[in-house]
Amino acid sequence: MGQVSFWGVQHGLGVTSNTAAIAALIGLEYDLRSLISQPQWSDSTLERSFSKTINQYNRRFLEVSGTGLDALERAVRSSKLERETIKNHSLMIERDRLDLLSGSEKSDKTLFERSNELFNIVFQRAQEYYDALLLDVHSGLNSPSIVDTLRNSDLIVVCLNQNINVLDKYFLNYYKSLPEEVRRIPQLILIGQYDPDSKYKVRNIAAKYKFKGRIAAIPYNTSFRDHFNDGDVKGFFARNGSVSSTHENYYFIHEVRKVTELILTEIGINPKLKYSERRAL
Repeated sequence: MGQVSFWGVQHGLGVTSNTAAIAALIGLEYDLRSLISQPQWSDSTLERSFSKTINQYNRRFLEVSGTGLDALERAVRSSKLERETIKNHSLMIERDRLDLLSGSEKSDKTLFERSNELFNIVFQRAQEYYDALLLDVHSGLNSPSIVDTLRNSDLIVVCLNQNINVLDKYFLNYYKSLPEEVRRIPQLILIGQYDPDSKYKVRNIAAKYKFKGRIAAIPYNTSFRDHFNDGDVKGFFARNGSVSSTHENYYFIHEVRKVTELILTEIGINPKLKYSERRAL
């Protein structure tokens, strides 16, 4: 039903970890067909964050060449991109719910840019099969492919943190200078690695910059960060999805759920109708 682009003004703002967390929760808790991908040159951190699940479910598939964005680019060029072609070239994270489309192996930015139009065709076609498409977009605006991906989105999740320099950079510079075709896309500000005891709480950030839009937060969590680094994001959510309110990971899970509901609602999906029982790992 919609393309959601996770994007930040610079690297190091948790764009990939935010994308991975929300995707994993959607895959485990919602009756939806979702696809995640990282359309960037020379970066596969999103795929690595699910490596344990990918290795478990896709061993045979990984031995076959012709997967990911580059294979689908060739399918577009040869007019062979069908409705389920993308599904057939993706890696399963959660059966019938969450797939991962490997990014391009083009390490050269120029070569990647030349393929950008074809990649956008892939993502447009993906929405004919999947209910939600979550993209981990390269940070900044120094590339036509970034702008193209953002303007083709139904929602842009702008990933920031509580660093005053980062906040100033976005609200005083980027927010006002975004291309018009990007500014018209609905945005959700997402404060990652959030410290609720900081002076820069969500409400104070909104007040400081006189921002009337939506701001949400995902707190820092040591266990999640370790699972992310270990390639076991799905495992973290599968094991912690039902913890009690006194558990050390409850607050993190609760806040990720709140953000997920906001995102799904924004792209036209009723989270209450699509919510299903959590599955064990």
